[in-house]
Amino acid sequence: LCKRLRKSGVKAPILMLTGHDTDADTILGLDSGANDYVTKPFKFPVLLARIRAVLRRRQEPRGGDDGMGAACEFAGWRLDLVRRELRSPQSVVVNLSSGEFSLLRAFVERPQRVLTRDQLLDLARGRDSDAYDRAIDVQISRLRRKLDDGGGGELIRTIRSEGYMFTAKVVRTP
Repeated sequence: LCKRLRKSGVKAPILMLTGHDTDADTILGLDSGANDYVTKPFKFPVLLARIRAVLRRRQEPRGGDDGMGAACEFAGWRLDLVRRELRSPQSVVVNLSSGEFSLLRAFVERPQRVLTRDQLLDLARGRDSDAYDRAIDVQISRLRRKLDDGGGGELIRTIRSEGYMFTAKVVRTP
C-alpha cells in the first residue's frame, strides 16, 4: 500500500505502526516509502515524538532559492553555491563530491543549529533517499577531513545522541 501511495504521487508523511519487528521488516517498510517505522509494543509519548519528528522534517525547507546569496563565507572558507565550488582560506579549490557539496550546503544554510541524521539525509539527498542514517556519518567524516586546514578548529561538531552542528558563523555574499 505504501509503495502504491508513493507511486501515485502522495507526498503525505507515512509512519508505519506494526507488530512486525525484524530488521528485514523495518528495512522493507522504510524502503517502500515510509518516513518512519514504529513497532509494537510502543510507548505513547515515543509515538508522539516520532510523529512530531516526521512532521518537522516535512516542514524543513530543502535547498532552493531562499534569498540566500550566491556564496557563503565561514572561518576563512568560501562556498560558491552557483559554481558548486569550495575555496580554502588559502584560496585553493577543494574538490567536493556531489554528496559532500549538498551536505555542506545543508550545514551552511543552517549554521549553529543541531541537525539530526534524518534531517541531514533529507536535506542533502532528498526525502526519497534510501540511504541509512549511518551513511551520513561517513560523508561527514570525509567532509571534516577536507575542511581540516590544520588550524584545529572544529567546524562540524558531533552532538551526542542528537546529531551534528556546523559551528562556524556563516556570512552570505552576493
